[in-house]
Amino acid sequence: MISKIRGFFGYFYSVPWCVPAWGWPEFASTVKAFATGALAKGPSADLFAAAVRDYLGMKFALPVNRGRTAIEIALRAMGIGPGDDVLLPSFLCHSVLDAVLNTGARPRFADIGEDFNVTAASINASLSPETKCVIVTHLFGAPAAVDEIEALLASKGVALMDDAAQALGARRRDRPVGSFGACGIVSCGPGKPLAGAAGGLLVTNDERLYERACTIPLEYEPWSAVANRALQFWIWRRFRRYTLPFAVLLERLKGAPKDPVHVNAPLSNLDGAIALDQFERLQHHAAHRRRNAEALLRHLSMLPAKPVTNFSPSAIPVKLVYLLPNGGLSVREAIEILSEHGIEAEGGYSPLHASYADDARFPNTTAAWRRMLCVPLETPTSQSIPIPFQPNQRPASIAPTASSVTAYS
Repeated sequence: MISKIRGFFGYFYSVPWCVPAWGWPEFASTVKAFATGALAKGPSADLFAAAVRDYLGMKFALPVNRGRTAIEIALRAMGIGPGDDVLLPSFLCHSVLDAVLNTGARPRFADIGEDFNVTAASINASLSPETKCVIVTHLFGAPAAVDEIEALLASKGVALMDDAAQALGARRRDRPVGSFGACGIVSCGPGKPLAGAAGGLLVTNDERLYERACTIPLEYEPWSAVANRALQFWIWRRFRRYTLPFAVLLERLKGAPKDPVHVNAPLSNLDGAIALDQFERLQHHAAHRRRNAEALLRHLSMLPAKPVTNFSPSAIPVKLVYLLPNGGLSVREAIEILSEHGIEAEGGYSPLHASYADDARFPNTTAAWRRMLCVPLETPTSQSIPIPFQPNQRPASIAPTASSVTAYS
């Protein structure tokens, strides 16, 4: 019983995972939408789209409910479907792959470089005669060499989709990411520069692409779905520091909650209002994460790992990323130790190529997945007491593991 009680209180993290920087503006937008009943339909979606469109220097912006919706619509507007290849990074969240698969196109994958983004070389090595579009992302807020990729693809007649979901506000060669190629993608979510329960944009300078995208039918989500999502996000995400133990308890009593079925839809008024609130404080939140990163780097100064987050002025960091050396702590062990000290950390993305190709073709992706440790930056932490990592320290609850993957450096 005592151990169960200790386990329960162990979920009260002082630095919980990806708590959105929602404050009074987001609260006011939520209350206004509920009070007026303007949850699904209203002016906020278009206001958000116009603000980001102008910031990126683009001509057109289509607001939708998710980034994956924007990606699928963009591919369909390009005429991409069965028989076509779409190239994307293997080291990426699965929702991008889902959007590609929904069009009927074949996914192909490219390895990452030292900054965890695809490169012109890795793209060139993975292109096929059937490749019609390449999706370039900017992981953890670090801008990819998207200008070099844009030039490569232009010479080959292949479309570029610039996915700025994790890096809105970052720049490459003094151009904002999201503004390269045939179109750009912006989306909201936990751990992104725009932290929202939902929201996405397709931005482009191509009038024909935009007009075709607008003809793709979308139906608004029910107001009850929008309301439930917002309330759930407030309770279980915004106040995760206090509610996570109860979420774990409910899951053990009732089983894991089912993920809602994704539907392509326009951006709701409430989600658009919150996205606009987030956008208006984009740089403020970025500066806040940088300050938290400085404190965490001191706090974790004894962690036997290499910090690899891009803190250059052109980046917009969203995670504190470490690479663990071979022969030392495994990712699971490091996560457990941080958990014991009140920090909720996670590993990197599982490689998307796993069901399609051999690991040997993606050495950097495979190495990063097995050795990456991510720490959230949204919540301040104590600067006074560093976590006392020892060279051979392992949590008692986890048996030692070994890795044969070549160290990623």
